[in-house]
Amino acid sequence: MGNEAVAMYRIRVGRKIGSAALVADGVHARTDGFTSLAAVIGAAGVLLGFPLADPIIGLLISAMIAVLLVGTVKSVGRRLMDGIEPELVERAEHALEHLPEIAEVQQVRLRWMGHRLHGDAVVIADASTAEQADQVALAAEASVKKHLPNVDDMTIRVRPSASVGPGAGSGSSDILRTPEQHG
Repeated sequence: MGNEAVAMYRIRVGRKIGSAALVADGVHARTDGFTSLAAVIGAAGVLLGFPLADPIIGLLISAMIAVLLVGTVKSVGRRLMDGIEPELVERAEHALEHLPEIAEVQQVRLRWMGHRLHGDAVVIADASTAEQADQVALAAEASVKKHLPNVDDMTIRVRPSASVGPGAGSGSSDILRTPEQHG
């Protein structure tokens, strides 16, 4: 029970701070706890006259460790290969799509840098001036940070919608706002 309590704590904190290594450590602690419990069950089975309990429990422990190892390797390996969990991108897109000022979300990119997320997005909005685009970008950045607390830096590129005027929406009329521009 102690191992499971430690495992739950490590996994919860690891997810909160975005640490794949701490989550993996929590999974390791959980595996240790289940292995100890299974060994006790196997020993009890042998004491009760079922000699096959020990090898059966050993095989079950091995299978459980293999399954947990695959999950951990996927998680840590994704980070090592500069990958991002698809559900994080979906949450960022959701945060942007539900802002009334934004007509369309064209692109969202996120990347882990240590335990923190950095990203950028391209959105279409009814913004004909730099001030309007800046307001949309600030609202978009705040919404993403609210939905994804691990985001440190989010650059929003606002493209005017076609309803703003002729030539709107082309790459040359993009209005880019970076975090450094608003302090």
